[in-house]
Amino acid sequence: MKKILAIIMLFLLIFTVGCSKKEQNQGIVTLNIWMMPNSQEPENDLNAVLEPFLKANPNIKVKISSLDWGAAWSKLTTAASSSTDVPDIVQIGTTWLGAIASMGALEDLTERFQKDALADKYVPLSLSNVGPAGSGRISSLPWIIDIRAMFYRTDVLSRLGLQPKDLSTWEGLDKSLAKIKEAKLVINGKKVSPLGITGKNDWNIIHNVAPWIWMNGGSFIDKDFKNSNIASKAAVEGLYFYIDFVRKGYVPITCLEQNSAQISSGFNNGLYAVYFDGPYALRTLTLPPERGGSSNLPVAKNFGISVYPASPQGKIFTYGGGSNLAMFKVGKHKEEAWKLIKYLSLNKEAQLAYSKLSGFIPVAKNALHSPYFTDDPYRKVFVESVKYGRNYPAIERWARMETGVFPPRFGYIWNKVVQDPEGFTKEELEKELLQNQYEINKLIQSEGMLSALGNFPLIITIIISIFFISILIFVFRTKKKFGGMKDFWERKAKDFKHYKVAYFFIAPAALGMLLMHLIPILQGIYMAFLNLNQFTF
Repeated sequence: MKKILAIIMLFLLIFTVGCSKKEQNQGIVTLNIWMMPNSQEPENDLNAVLEPFLKANPNIKVKISSLDWGAAWSKLTTAASSSTDVPDIVQIGTTWLGAIASMGALEDLTERFQKDALADKYVPLSLSNVGPAGSGRISSLPWIIDIRAMFYRTDVLSRLGLQPKDLSTWEGLDKSLAKIKEAKLVINGKKVSPLGITGKNDWNIIHNVAPWIWMNGGSFIDKDFKNSNIASKAAVEGLYFYIDFVRKGYVPITCLEQNSAQISSGFNNGLYAVYFDGPYALRTLTLPPERGGSSNLPVAKNFGISVYPASPQGKIFTYGGGSNLAMFKVGKHKEEAWKLIKYLSLNKEAQLAYSKLSGFIPVAKNALHSPYFTDDPYRKVFVESVKYGRNYPAIERWARMETGVFPPRFGYIWNKVVQDPEGFTKEELEKELLQNQYEINKLIQSEGMLSALGNFPLIITIIISIFFISILIFVFRTKKKFGGMKDFWERKAKDFKHYKVAYFFIAPAALGMLLMHLIPILQGIYMAFLNLNQFTF
């Protein structure tokens, strides 16, 4: 049995090496791509979009791996701090780009970008976060835009004599929601609440509140990126206006325990008159059930979309993020990778095809201004919303703020609102935001996370060195017990003959598991000295 297994393993090894050499001899290059689940079938959908490119470039093959958003941050930072298990092309969320680029692991694309004169081919918003803020470097190419707009029920508005324009300002939206609340409508057997918004349990909690802070003249951090101003009067009042929707009873308290997907489903099923979402929500409303859509539901025939309502200052902003495509410095096939990311990023047909599959907005001007968007009454609203899109600064520490500072603080704020909606005052909100401002400033002043990650391979080296030194000490301490080193190694040689499986498989596996448990513990201790926390990774 052992001989049969050995023969099979040897055959597989020879076959793999042979295939690899054959590909090399034929000049075939395989590009490893890491992407996020942007559509229902991430890998199949991207393969479909790449089909024309691969036919035109028979020397290029692709291996696509879909990373869950929950695990992607850890995977990306690990890849950026090492030279192993690194893809040729990687999707990076725009809010993470500053952090990953600051680690120095991404290929500098500035020269290629300028040589190919690409700047005028992109929607301006998509170029806001292609490299570290203030660096002038291009570390990635834009790929997809995530933009938010306001969805509303046309049947609800018509029953109450309201027009879409009545929702176009903060004051108008507030009055319209009050009217919907008073009406206590029941349509198709469903009680219709005025508004659906999420609270502490939403993964993109910061994206939901940002437009209201921006539209009132507030921001999260100053222009120099040195201090937070989240507790400014403008920010407090803008956020309090948003929270006031809950205090006034427009939003069911149960909504604040839900996430974006649940609120979206609730709107589609007739539970809310108004809510805010991205273009992928439009895709769901226009697709049949057999393709994962909701076009069979009554709401799908009675909805409209508009840009965010204008603030008293006349400002309109919406969160405008998305994802870029980047290359790692250690990649071995940079010319082929550059060719492929340019195709995905700028080819009109590729941009349109992927937009239709994922629902996201194209970054290429020629795709965004195509009839598919400009002639559709719903999609053209998202095209207009792109003009009002705003992203966060692509700075090293923003990813940590987004994942480890804002969620706990804003979650705590929403907890207070849930406990006593009417009793939650503007003064309480200001107090919480002052604490949040202190946390952000402390983070800015501390040593950057990325330098810590950059030094982490050194820590691993030290750990492994200590481990092997311990082995050597153990060997020499057992010298007398075995009657000298010669006897010791003779005994080990005999053991090896009898326990090959243990030496070849069990021992390495045990060692690997030991290191896997030991390294995170030591990393946690190391992080503690740098004022990092469990949300960092």
